[in-house]
Formats: sequence, C-alpha cells, structure tokens
Amino acid sequence: MLEDIIIVGLVMVLVEIVKLTALHFGANEDVVRQIVVPLAVFLLAGALNVGNALLFGAGAITAIEALAVGFKLGAMAGGIYSLGKAALGQS
Repeated sequence: MLEDIIIVGLVMVLVEIVKLTALHFGANEDVVRQIVVPLAVFLLAGALNVGNALLFGAGAITAIEALAVGFKLGAMAGGIYSLGKAALGQS
C-alpha cells in the first residue's frame, strides 16, 4: 500500500481544488469553509484509502478497515491544513 503521507498530501491538494471550484461556481465562502471543505476532506480521504487498499493492499486490509483508516487520515490532513493556516496567520 502507499504510505499514509501520500494519501494525506493528495487529500490536501484535491480539497483545495474542490474549494476553488466551489467558489468559482458561486458558492458562499462561509458554506464552503464550514461544510464543503470538511466533508470533502473526509470523503476524499476515505475514498482514496479504500482505493489504495484495493489496488495495492493485496488483501491485507478490508475495505471497511481502509475506510476507517482513511477517516483518520482525513482528520490528520485537516489538522495539518489548520496548523499551516495558523502558522501563516490566515486562520
């Protein structure tokens, strides 16, 4: 399986793309920040990790276990993203 940090990095990049796309199509910035981004983080992390397990796991982990780990990775990605924004003074 791919390393967890690769999944976290992909989630962060894809969530930024989702956020910019939602704003481009006229979504309210507060709605995007409070609803779209957190949902995108967890859904993308879960989906990417399940895909990772199915493609590269060779049966070592079930899809449900991969989904649970993906949700944990989503929480990690959200924390890293928030920490970076706070360090830059953008929170």
